[in-house]
Amino acid sequence: MNKMKNKVNIFLVLLLSFVIFSCEDDGYEDFDAGGTNVEEVSGEWWVVGYDTTGSPAYGGDYNLWSTYNTAANDSEMWLDDHGSFFEVKTRVQANVADLSFSGAPEATELYTGGTVTVSNGKIFKDGGLSATGVVVDSIYFEVEFDWDPGTIYTFGGHGRSGFLEDEDPHL
Repeated sequence: MNKMKNKVNIFLVLLLSFVIFSCEDDGYEDFDAGGTNVEEVSGEWWVVGYDTTGSPAYGGDYNLWSTYNTAANDSEMWLDDHGSFFEVKTRVQANVADLSFSGAPEATELYTGGTVTVSNGKIFKDGGLSATGVVVDSIYFEVEFDWDPGTIYTFGGHGRSGFLEDEDPHL
C-alpha cells in the first residue's frame, strides 16, 4: 500500500510541476506574420464566365476562383480557377489603392500553356451577395484567350462567404 501511495504522490508532484511550468512565460512575444502586399484584392470567389451576348459562356455556371499573392510578395497576384472550366492561372498586376488588376497582353496561362490577356479587373468591397444573401465583396474582369482571339469574355461573381449554405451556388 505504501508503494502505491508513493507512486500516486510522485504522479501528483509531476502533474503539478507540469501545470506550473507549462504556464510559465517564456519571454517571447507571439509572432505576427503580417499580411501580403495584395491582401486587399486576395480572396476566393464564385465566378461565372459570360460570352459576348451576356449569356453564361458554354452553358457554364459558378466556379471557384482565387486571387492570391505570388512568392515575390510584390504587386503581382495570381488569378486562378484551379483548372476548372476555363482553365486559367496567370499572373496579373494588382493596384491595391483602387482595387483593380490587369495582366500583360498575351500573358502565359499555366494550365494549358496558352496565353491570355486579362483586363479591367476590379474588386468591389461589399458589392455582392452570396447565395443566401450575405454581403460579400464582388469581382469583375475581362479575358481574351489565344484559342478564341478577338472575343472578350467577361467574368463576374461574388466573394466566398465561408458559410456552408453558400458553397456551390448555381445560376
